[in-house]
Amino acid sequence: MPSNVIRVGNVEIMALSDGKLEFDLCNFFPTIPEDNWTPYEAHLHDHKVRFNLGSYLIRADSRTILIDTGLGPRPADTPDVPWGELLRDFEANGVRTDEVDMVVMTHLHRDHVGWNLMADGGKYRPTFPKARYWMSETDWQACHQPDVQPTRFPNAPTCVWPLERLNLIEFMRPEQSITRDLTAVPTPGHTPGHMSILITSGGERALVLGDAAHSPVQL
Repeated sequence: MPSNVIRVGNVEIMALSDGKLEFDLCNFFPTIPEDNWTPYEAHLHDHKVRFNLGSYLIRADSRTILIDTGLGPRPADTPDVPWGELLRDFEANGVRTDEVDMVVMTHLHRDHVGWNLMADGGKYRPTFPKARYWMSETDWQACHQPDVQPTRFPNAPTCVWPLERLNLIEFMRPEQSITRDLTAVPTPGHTPGHMSILITSGGERALVLGDAAHSPVQL
C-alpha cells in the first residue's frame, strides 16, 4: 500500500497535497510564550511551523469523496509560490478529477476551497465536474458578511459563491451522516461553522480535523 494511503475498515483514505506554507511561530500563535515551544523543536523548522495544504481522497461504498481543495492555482504574476500542486498530485496518484462525486469542505477559508472552480471565459466551471459540493451553512452565511468576508474569506466570490449559481451546493448540518461511513462533526472556532469529518467503518475510526489543529505540538 502506498505511504500516503491508509485503510479504516473498508474505507480507503489517500492523503494529497496542494503544497506547503510556513509561518513564524510568534506571529501565528501570538498568545503562546516563545519559550513554550523549546521542547518541541523536532516539529519545527527554524522557528517556523510548516503547514501542509492537505486534501483527502476517500473511497468508500463505490463513492469517491474529496475533503478540502487546497489554495488553488498559482497566480500568474507569482508563479513561484509553494502551492498549486493538487491537480499534479491527482495525476501522480492516478486519480482523475471526474472520479470525484462529492467535495466536502471542512470550512471555507481560502486554503481549503481554492480548486473548487476554474475560470472559463469569464464564467466558472467546477473542477470536479461530477461532484456535489458540501459545506456548512453557518460558514456559507459567514462568508457573505460584509465586515468579515474581505479578510477572512477573500476568495469566496470566486471559489465558493459561484457554486450556488451552478446549483452544486449541499449544506451539511452538525452530526449529519453525509454517507454511511462519513459524519460531519461540529468543531467551531477557527470559523463559525468549521466541521471535522468522522470516518467510521469496520469498528475503526479516523477523524479529518481540517484546521481544528495545525501542528502536532498543539496536541
